[in-house]
Amino acid sequence: MSELVVVTVPLPDDVLDVLAAKFDLQVWRESSQIPEEVLKEWIAPARGLLCSVGTPVTRSVMESAPALKMISTISVGVDHIDVSHAAKRGIPVGYTPDILVDSTADMALALMLAVTRRVPEADQLIRNGGWQAGWSTGFFLGTDLSRATVGVIGLGPIGQAVARRLRGFGSRVLGWNRTPRKVEGVELVELDTLFLAADVVTVHTAATPETHHLVNAQRLASMQDGAILINTARGAIVDESALISELSSGRLRAGLDVFADEPLPQDSPLTHLKNVVLTPHLGSATAATRRAMVERALENLFTGMAGHPPPWGLEVSAQ
Repeated sequence: MSELVVVTVPLPDDVLDVLAAKFDLQVWRESSQIPEEVLKEWIAPARGLLCSVGTPVTRSVMESAPALKMISTISVGVDHIDVSHAAKRGIPVGYTPDILVDSTADMALALMLAVTRRVPEADQLIRNGGWQAGWSTGFFLGTDLSRATVGVIGLGPIGQAVARRLRGFGSRVLGWNRTPRKVEGVELVELDTLFLAADVVTVHTAATPETHHLVNAQRLASMQDGAILINTARGAIVDESALISELSSGRLRAGLDVFADEPLPQDSPLTHLKNVVLTPHLGSATAATRRAMVERALENLFTGMAGHPPPWGLEVSAQ
């Protein structure tokens, strides 16, 4: 009898066929997040779980699955998984690092350009019939990224890729990392100095208890008038309420791909603000990157289910 694997993320039929050839499957086919009570019921007899960032794999969920021996997530972030409890249970956690570096870095630059050059606003101006006058020196002015000082929070692979792109634009690049790290063309500064000096602050650190609300009200208040916050990392790193206050006052601008609650609630004040560009967690959303992530997650799953350490597994130990 095949082992049961629960799949909580929509996947192409050809991928499901590969999985079905090896395991019994219980597949959540809706675009909405699987309810926790449903997940607990499904996972109770399961040996494996294939998920992504939209599936909170809590201690309670894992305690509902006494036979669980492998968790594979189609993501580089693992803040949706209680990795400490997984370690205590001896359950390997596989993830998909490195693959989405360039795609996410491109997304960060896309948001910077969209905000600095007011691209969504300009698009809507034309669509709404607002482009009635000809060329003038003061019409729809933006900001030059080439003249900007950009602060990069987190100098891991994605932060470094963003810094490389910014050097190509001619930006001055400041950087901060929890563990000091030298990066070519990046001037390392203290975090509070970065917020004070940067025209654009872009977030690329991991979501951990230590980085929760790292971008807090005090640091947002210290940013220059007209400065921009870009976040393609995780929503929990930013105090969203404090950011909304700064945006509502018109003092700051922002480009956000991630949010405290996802999907972003329709009644969020962010949806009514013109000085913020919003995208639905698209950092890794290219066809090639997403396919590579799925392939890596499958390799992790197959290896872990066979009783071997996944090739891309978290290095965590039981406490």
